[in-house]
Amino acid sequence: MMLRAFATAFSLLAIGTVSAGAQSSAPGSNPPVPQARTQSDIYVPLYGGSLGISIPLGRLSDDHAAGYGLGAMIEYAVTGQPYSLRGEVLVQHFPQKTDRTVGDVNVFTLGPTIVYRLQRAVTQPCVTAGIELSHASREGTRPGFNTGGGVEIPLTGFAAIAEARIHVMLADSKPILTLPLSVGLRF
Repeated sequence: MMLRAFATAFSLLAIGTVSAGAQSSAPGSNPPVPQARTQSDIYVPLYGGSLGISIPLGRLSDDHAAGYGLGAMIEYAVTGQPYSLRGEVLVQHFPQKTDRTVGDVNVFTLGPTIVYRLQRAVTQPCVTAGIELSHASREGTRPGFNTGGGVEIPLTGFAAIAEARIHVMLADSKPILTLPLSVGLRF
C-alpha cells in the first residue's frame, strides 16, 4: 500500500515537472532559469558543506565502527580552468564497537585540497588531493594527506557534490586511515 502511494506521488511530481517545463518554453513566458554557478573566480569564492558516513580503516577499524562526518569548504578557481583550490574543515566521529572499552574517537581535519575536473559536462567528475593537519582523540595533532574523487552536479543556483576520499593521518605507530563518503551542496 505504501509503495503504491509512493509511486503515485512520484508520478504526479514527474507530470507536474514536465507540464511546468512545457509551460515555461511557451512564447511570452518567464525568462529562463539562470545557470548554476559551479565555478568560482579569483574574487568570488564558492562556499559549501557536506555530510556523510565515515568508515574507519586499518588499526582504527579494530576498535571502532563506522561513524559520521561533517564538513565545510571554501573554494577558489581561475575562471575557465579545470582546477581549483579548496580549503576544508572535516569533523569525523567514530563510536567504539560494543565489545570494546577504548572510547569513541573524533578526528578533526583542516587543510587545502586541489580539485581537478576531468571534463566539462552536465555532471563533472573530479579528482582531489591535498595535505592536512589532523587532530584525533588520544593521538594528538599530526600532519596527513588525502586523495579521492567525486562528481559535481550543477543545479539551479547551487551544485550538489558527492565524494569518496581516503584521509591518512600520520602517527607514531601506524597511520590512522578514514574513508568519508559524503554528499553536500556548494553555493
